[in-house]
Amino acid sequence: MPKEPGMKDCILLTYSLAKLSQKEKVRILRELLGYSNRKEKVYHHEGLIEAHHAEKIAQNVLLVPSLKAARFISFFGQNKVAYEFREVQAKL
Repeated sequence: MPKEPGMKDCILLTYSLAKLSQKEKVRILRELLGYSNRKEKVYHHEGLIEAHHAEKIAQNVLLVPSLKAARFISFFGQNKVAYEFREVQAKL
């Protein structure tokens, strides 16, 4: 597909956590989205999405730069998460 100016190659990833236990779902979502702890101080733990400049578009849908897609695909594979992906172009 010809590349238009200002467009970047991306991967549209959809995933499903339906077959996982609640404990596994929470662990995976924390790794993807990150989380904060509040004690005397607020501690922020960034997730894969923030660390790799991806975007959460909708529930269970991510837009990931093509160069970073392998990290997400291996993460889903290691954690037995069902996923599908499609190559797209987007303005980021």
